[in-house]
Amino acid sequence: MGRINRQKGATLVEAALVFPILILLIVATLELGLLFKDYLTLSYISREGARVGALAGNNAEADCAILRGIGSVANGDDLARLSSVQIFKADQDGNQGLTNQATYVPGNDPEICNVPSTAADGWTITTAWPPITRQTVIGSQDLDIIGVRVTLDRNWVTGFPPFRGPMVLDESTISRLEPRAFEND
Repeated sequence: MGRINRQKGATLVEAALVFPILILLIVATLELGLLFKDYLTLSYISREGARVGALAGNNAEADCAILRGIGSVANGDDLARLSSVQIFKADQDGNQGLTNQATYVPGNDPEICNVPSTAADGWTITTAWPPITRQTVIGSQDLDIIGVRVTLDRNWVTGFPPFRGPMVLDESTISRLEPRAFEND
């Protein structure tokens, strides 16, 4: 009878040792999975912005088209966590040059965008690289390269060590502006 009780006690001790490791593995899988989901979302948002920007070229509404494109692919929670969207002129190596800064206004419609910004807009924009100055005509100059950099504020879900505190995810995409075959008169 004493031997059976000792085996039950050994099983209980083994379970007490393994259980915290099992919980840590489950929490780590959850946290890292959600982090990867946020990274993929941010990457998609950045690529969509650069794609729209490359097509919009030097249209006066190009930056608003980029922001509307971002608003169409991001859900409300992701938009609220975006700390900034930067639309920039990039060099051949992808280095950031002149930069336009945009910030989402939580609660406003991400489809509403004006330059200069109004109170009803979903985005506030500061412009250092006006869209109409972008080189889209093949000729004496190379076509401009547009970049879209998006940063997202993220908090860990569980707060379980070592997954605690805020972090910022940052993703950039660059694309050459689509050439115009001819200039409008």
